[in-house]
Amino acid sequence: MFLFMDWAVQKNLLMLLLIFLNLMIFSLLAIDLVGFGDSSKPQDFTYTMEVQAEICKLLLDELNPKRVHIVAHSMGGAIGLLLAEKLSNKLISFTNVEGNLVSEDCGLLSRKTISVSFEEFRKSVFAELKSETKESNNKSSNLWLEWNEKSNTLAFYSSSESLVKWSDSRKLLAKFKNLKTKKVYFYGDKNSEMKVLNELGNIRKIEISNSGHFVMNDNPEQFYTKLGDFIGGRAN
Repeated sequence: MFLFMDWAVQKNLLMLLLIFLNLMIFSLLAIDLVGFGDSSKPQDFTYTMEVQAEICKLLLDELNPKRVHIVAHSMGGAIGLLLAEKLSNKLISFTNVEGNLVSEDCGLLSRKTISVSFEEFRKSVFAELKSETKESNNKSSNLWLEWNEKSNTLAFYSSSESLVKWSDSRKLLAKFKNLKTKKVYFYGDKNSEMKVLNELGNIRKIEISNSGHFVMNDNPEQFYTKLGDFIGGRAN
């Protein structure tokens, strides 16, 4: 099971996943994307969604799993979809957890980031975003702040730029709808008015109660239980 959890991976989520799913028969893979967390942060890397997906494909080529389940959240949804089309018959299921699909999925954060030059972002705006987030006292916002403590400024800016481009193109939505594998879209009940929900057609949608964007933290028991039900509780 390949996990793409937002901008930076919170690895203690793996423990919650094991507790609630009891999926010891699965191999779990969660990575820090290039430029985030404890991964390297090269200055000559593009940090686009498609290149991040290619890095993930190279990793899977090394590990050579027979079957892959992708669980992708937020920005990870874009990378997960770009990876999915490279996996052919190895992909067994795709779980989209409020992953980016359309323009509206790029909130003020991504768009504010790319509204200025990289130099301005590096010198002041990134720090301002973190400060505003810290002062908000919002649980989800503070979680985002914690996850991005180790984020590289160039990686954050370039990733935002690429994410907005992909989301605005609506190609991600098309890729998700055209996936031939078992798939589902998870969302928090506080976001039940999202426009994208009306564009998913007959794709299965699962609402998580008492949750916002970070459903796996807001209501982990319900989220991981329903995720386990969807995947099947056993390798399939």
